[in-house]
Amino acid sequence: VYHVHWLRTLALRDRWAEELLLVGCEMTWTVAFFIYKSQQWVGRMEEADTEHTVGHRCYAARQAQIYLRLSQHAEDSFERTKGLATVAE
Repeated sequence: VYHVHWLRTLALRDRWAEELLLVGCEMTWTVAFFIYKSQQWVGRMEEADTEHTVGHRCYAARQAQIYLRLSQHAEDSFERTKGLATVAE
């Protein structure tokens, strides 16, 4: 009976260790996605220089700034939480 409980506890610990690994990766992916979207909007802003009106350029610049701020906020938030969770070996 104790062996079964020990094995279940070990499996639970392993699942949480895997979850921590995945969450860490998802944090990195989230920041990278926001940076990618910001760069996309910067590209659209540069295209608007030659092809479209000033309004399109302003809108693209605003969107780029929004995604850049999202990436900075996510990175700051994730840095504070990364050190909080650990799994005992």
